[in-house]
Amino acid sequence: MPARRDHNGFSLIEVMVALAIFGLAAVALVRLTGVSLASATSLSDRQHAAIVARNQALEAMLASDAPVPASGRERAGRRDWAWQRRTAPGPLPGSLQVDVTVAGDGGQVIARHAALWSPR
Repeated sequence: MPARRDHNGFSLIEVMVALAIFGLAAVALVRLTGVSLASATSLSDRQHAAIVARNQALEAMLASDAPVPASGRERAGRRDWAWQRRTAPGPLPGSLQVDVTVAGDGGQVIARHAALWSPR
C-alpha cells in the first residue's frame, strides 16, 4: 500500500526559506538602528557646535568695544568646543565682519556663524 501524503503543513524547505527571509529582515533592522544612532549623535554634535558659534558671535555683537580676534573653549552638551573668532572690515564704513568657527576634536570645522558689527 502506498504511503499517504498529507498537505496540511509546511515543508522543511518552506520553513528554511521563511527563516532566511526573516533573518535578512532582522539584520537590515539592526543595521538601520546603528545608522540612526550614529546620525542622531552627529546631528546633536552639530547642533551644540552651532549654539557655541552663535553664542560667541552674540557676545562679540553685544560688546561695547569693537570685537577683536580671539579663541577659546566653551562647554555645550557633554563636551568642550574649541572656537575661534576672526574679524575683517565690513561692507559699511566702520563696520566689522565677525566670523566664528567651532572645531571638533580632530580640528575639522563643525559649525560657522557670521555676523556684522557696527558701532552704536
